[in-house]
Amino acid sequence: MYRILLAYFKHETNNFNEKLTTIEDYKKRSFYDGTEMIKVCTGAKTEPGAYIDVFSEREDVEIIPVIMGDASPGGLVTKETFDYFKNAILNGYKVALKDGGVDGIALVLHGAMITDFSEDGEGVLLKALRDVAGENIPIVATLDYHANLTEEMVKYATALFPARYYPHTDFYDRGVEAAQMLLDILDGRAHPTCSIKKLPMILPHKDTAEEPLCSLINDLIGESEKEGVYYAYFVGGFSRANISVQGSAIYVITENDQALSDEISEKYYVRIMKNLESFDLILKEPVLAVKDAIADPDITVIADAADNPGSGLMSDATEIFHELIRQCAAKVATALVWDPETVLEAFKIGPGATFEAGIGGKSSKIVGEPVCGKAYVKSIHDGFFTLKGPMNTGALQNAGKVAVVELNGITFVLCSNRTQAFDEEAFRAFGVEPKDYHIIVVKSSIHYRAAWKRWIPLDHIVTVDMPNITSFDEKKIDFDKVKRPIYPLDSADTVRKAYGM
Repeated sequence: MYRILLAYFKHETNNFNEKLTTIEDYKKRSFYDGTEMIKVCTGAKTEPGAYIDVFSEREDVEIIPVIMGDASPGGLVTKETFDYFKNAILNGYKVALKDGGVDGIALVLHGAMITDFSEDGEGVLLKALRDVAGENIPIVATLDYHANLTEEMVKYATALFPARYYPHTDFYDRGVEAAQMLLDILDGRAHPTCSIKKLPMILPHKDTAEEPLCSLINDLIGESEKEGVYYAYFVGGFSRANISVQGSAIYVITENDQALSDEISEKYYVRIMKNLESFDLILKEPVLAVKDAIADPDITVIADAADNPGSGLMSDATEIFHELIRQCAAKVATALVWDPETVLEAFKIGPGATFEAGIGGKSSKIVGEPVCGKAYVKSIHDGFFTLKGPMNTGALQNAGKVAVVELNGITFVLCSNRTQAFDEEAFRAFGVEPKDYHIIVVKSSIHYRAAWKRWIPLDHIVTVDMPNITSFDEKKIDFDKVKRPIYPLDSADTVRKAYGM
């Protein structure tokens, strides 16, 4: 009987956001003990859902669930919060060890956690776990595509399984890979050797279905199908992390062949370095984006990408709404805009009532003035809903109390917990049908595309960069801790020359 410890501890940290992430932030989004984790995750197309599915297929595997924690992306994770989860996982291991032993450890991590004492939260956690478990217990972990992969993570984990795609529609698949690898190690069939090659590049938020990422990822998948190679990944990195280990990476897992891992990593490192300019981001001017959307008879989706709560922003920026109002746009709907004050007021007066509102613009002067006027409360909700799109299908979301409010020709879906609009359920779960509107504004960078592009043509899905604490354009962000030179903060030629190319 294999006894496998299962734990989930995630955070994507934007340390330009000065608001610290505490245990209360985890409680607002995803905070469960081991037993609850199994109930919540069973059947969901997520990483823990995959672990549960794969391990449950074998009669000789016992899952020992410990804890699950996932807070909305935001500022630095406090030491108190980090230690809470770290100690829960370590204590869970020690208890399981006494109760019958532990044969393997399966983790769900992000890879971009920054704490108030370390810029590599996952590296610290993995080292602590390795120190307790010893060298012979295999540790596998799934990671986000936006992991800031470090040498420490690679050193202390037996194997890592980052998402390949953005939008992250493959979390479940990576969980299956991680689970199967762990079982193969325990069965004596796999002896993974891993290689990491960091790139001096801050990757912008780009859809991996677009070039050059699409071809790059497909070629890495091709490497994964060769003899002696398990998996080869491109890890994008999180571009809103002001840290010395910033940058994308190549990560390769082979069967007991370090030289082969290193060879493949180097091959793709050179390929990317020769073509750094091809990863540049192209954005549409907001005034033109709104003008074109109004003129087009079909539905247009506009992403206020710089205000994505999934990148640690507050999701209450208003400049895109002011531009829509200036151009007299009609039939506009938006989700999910963070404004707990207005939500509370809507709950007080109830559906059907009107009140003087000031929506959004409360987190910082940078994000714009509130949208003011007489607002109509269309409906109020508890904020729980289930994702139905291609990403994290079946996962439960908690947007806190939600109010649907109409003001100045815009239907606002307002939330109390910062929550990214992953798919259309950010609207439909609260009685707002997107197909009834002409312009849709989402607080998301790329994830929303997986759902919307199923029925909205890509040329009607537009990204704009509006004022916020960090721009959507990396060249406009004040990075002062990253290792220079690095693209695109420095020219491609400067970067290549510095790295001997």
